[in-house]
Amino acid sequence: MSEFVVHNLELDGLGGARSLPLLDLPKVLPEQGCRWVHLDCYEEEGYTWLSDVEGIPETVAEALFAEETRPRTIRMGKGLLLTLRGVNLNPESNPSDMVSLRLWVTPHFIVSSRRRKLLSVQSVVKDLNNNEGPLNTADVVATLTETLTDRMAKVITDLEDELADLEESIGEGIESGQRDSLVQRRLETIRLRRFLVPQKEAIVKLSQESVSWMNQDQIARIHEAANDITRYVEGLESLRERCLLMQEEFANLQSEKMNARMYVLSILSGIFLPLGFLTGLFGINIGGMPGTESVDAFWLFCIALVILGGGQFVLMRRSRWF
Repeated sequence: MSEFVVHNLELDGLGGARSLPLLDLPKVLPEQGCRWVHLDCYEEEGYTWLSDVEGIPETVAEALFAEETRPRTIRMGKGLLLTLRGVNLNPESNPSDMVSLRLWVTPHFIVSSRRRKLLSVQSVVKDLNNNEGPLNTADVVATLTETLTDRMAKVITDLEDELADLEESIGEGIESGQRDSLVQRRLETIRLRRFLVPQKEAIVKLSQESVSWMNQDQIARIHEAANDITRYVEGLESLRERCLLMQEEFANLQSEKMNARMYVLSILSGIFLPLGFLTGLFGINIGGMPGTESVDAFWLFCIALVILGGGQFVLMRRSRWF
């Protein structure tokens, strides 16, 4: 198989598929059977091949190989152009760094493209190899939509659990690193919501499209995926609000800690201000200072300072300054 072709499959209509060689890539838009060609966007040969297939508009090739995409569903040529995003579950990857999947679907042909590996596609291909996969092109679309949506559930649930743990730890006191953790969780929420909102609209529109090659069961599955992703979007809205409240709580706790420290410093300053005044006054080196001729004057002065400081402490304590 060439580098630009990730999968070149012919579905048998019974849940299985066979992999075809590169020479069997269609040169004319198939009008019978069920073919699925999955391409790598980074290889220009894929764009060249797709542009040369008779019956596929140039706009389809441009859309499938575009660098920037947002989830959408639109009629294009004889088929539907569907752009979706899936959470990034590749090893050592951030799930919120979502991976795009672009598909152009007709009754007998699917051409899809990717820029990074998407485990949902690999899962569907594995099911086809085990004769447990989708039956036709409409079934591939419904299955991919379901799989992409289902894989989001654990990511959002994990995010909710992490925020719940963070909320609990904040109640026990602020620790180093908590603020950075909150900022990271908030960024993940923003990234996920950025693509899930238009994806919800794309899937809802897909479920409402009147296409003859989709049966009621497939439409119902897509509609159910739309309901699930709507719930995920609502959950992300709630998470975003919780992040904002937690940031406010962080600010309030930090302010309280700062105020408490400033209050202690104010109390100490209030106690030592008259003491400092007296030591400064008696420290001037001019004639006429009382006690300069007495050997006990220093100790008497220290005792007076202790009594004065203690008296101030007791007075502030009784006045409930602290």
